[in-house]
Amino acid sequence: MTRHPTQHADTRNKGGERILIVSDIHSNIEALEACLADVRARGGFTRIWNIGDTVGYGPDPVAVLDTLRAIDVPVLSVKGNHDRTSIKKLWAQPDYYHRHADYLNWLDMSDADRTLLRAWPEEVVDLGFRIVHDPDNNYVTHESTADEVLTRTTEATHVAVGHSHYPGYFVSASAPGEPVRCGPFVPFNDGDVLTFQEGHRYLINPGSVGHPRDGDARTGYLLATIKGDAVTIEARRITYDVEATAKKLRERNYPAILQEMFRFGY
Repeated sequence: MTRHPTQHADTRNKGGERILIVSDIHSNIEALEACLADVRARGGFTRIWNIGDTVGYGPDPVAVLDTLRAIDVPVLSVKGNHDRTSIKKLWAQPDYYHRHADYLNWLDMSDADRTLLRAWPEEVVDLGFRIVHDPDNNYVTHESTADEVLTRTTEATHVAVGHSHYPGYFVSASAPGEPVRCGPFVPFNDGDVLTFQEGHRYLINPGSVGHPRDGDARTGYLLATIKGDAVTIEARRITYDVEATAKKLRERNYPAILQEMFRFGY
């Protein structure tokens, strides 16, 4: 099975880190701005992990990329499947809503925007986490897939993924040398706090900033506090102006189904 190249970030802060973990922003600037405003009101962050699919589906790829560029702390971004698609030359596909949305995003972006996406690694290791959008092109929604991903992860203890648009986590309490065996997927709800237990391995997913699919249209993110091996995760869901996003989708001739998907979280 093909392994994508991994980059290593050396951004450790001896005083501990507050990490804003986001994924699947999907060109939704209203949702991203709501997350940033919420986390800043709660004490801010020292870096961002952006776990891919930054573009696609939504109407504002350039505004999202410009916002990420302007953030004054380290932003570790990896490619997602829609990012990979949107750096290629595309064509109109009105019968396939997801591909047509990628095409409209591609039209909006400049060469500099596509160069930025192209430069992002497939995955990165930071602070004991492997950060990858879709490991081996998989959705990590079942214990068996989580087992496989954690087993294949030898350069980090934990894994942070995106792709499924479902916020939650898997945990394995297997002892060193034993096969990885995760329990069932545990959804994150707004306000949940997860404290990692010593000797356990975790696979976390922040869900989707811009295009939730768990029946809850609110945007969301995770805030990780990491100091040494101690990790605490807080889950947040926030109401944002989804009607403003839907209006742009309509005015810019995006596939009509996307308006309903964004409004109702599916």
